[in-house]
Amino acid sequence: MANRLGNKPKSCSNQAIFSHTSRQTKTKIKLTPKITAVLTGHGMTKAYFHRFHLSEDVKCRCGNEYQSMDHTLFQCEELNAQREVLKQQMGTSPARKEDLIIKHKKEFYEYIESIDFDNLIV
Repeated sequence: MANRLGNKPKSCSNQAIFSHTSRQTKTKIKLTPKITAVLTGHGMTKAYFHRFHLSEDVKCRCGNEYQSMDHTLFQCEELNAQREVLKQQMGTSPARKEDLIIKHKKEFYEYIESIDFDNLIV
């Protein structure tokens, strides 16, 4: 099934993230509701809630037409301050969720926990 933008869901990539992360870090991933939503893409975005008719639109507060998890993490103007802190901590811009959890686990957790998802989906 394709989403509004014609992209197919990437459900198998979530399994790859978890298995690859476990091998790379040799540690367990501490799952919180926020971390789980970010890694799986299930919840905490208007695009997700719209699929279940829990949100009337998919537009982000920053004006972007489609509030997906990737948009929220990497492009949303509402999170520029938190993203800037993450960039400074990492020494580079975040590119992919996989890189964040594998190479910058501590910074990734801090970034995710700093996000007020409830405020973003209002």
